[in-house]
Amino acid sequence: MKVKDFMIHDVITVDDRKPISLALALMHEKGIRRLPVLADEKLVGMIVQHDIEKAFNRPGVIAETPVDWIMSKHPITITPEDDLVMAARILISKKISGLPVMDGDQLVGIISEIDILKILVDFLDKGEVVGDQG
Repeated sequence: MKVKDFMIHDVITVDDRKPISLALALMHEKGIRRLPVLADEKLVGMIVQHDIEKAFNRPGVIAETPVDWIMSKHPITITPEDDLVMAARILISKKISGLPVMDGDQLVGIISEIDILKILVDFLDKGEVVGDQG
């Protein structure tokens, strides 16, 4: 199973110079918890809802603070052709909730822990054997 078969293709992004209040509002509006961050249409970071909410408790952080002050820089990425198990292992080992999917230098999708959990639930609903039954 490949990442391309399960990733979200219509990725919602935010510009690195936009205010964190806009990123948070976008997350609430779209029902998502993470946004890839772009600068000049290139991926430069990831921002998650929890990081924004935590940032509001720090001195000097206001609603107009730019996203690039809060985002995680140099996000770990994956390609559409990568194996889905590899994506899941990266999420687990790095303790992150989502991976931008890159085709060269173009952002083409995103896959999250929720996407992978949905796949697991589908397999379990169909009675597929998962894990060691020994």
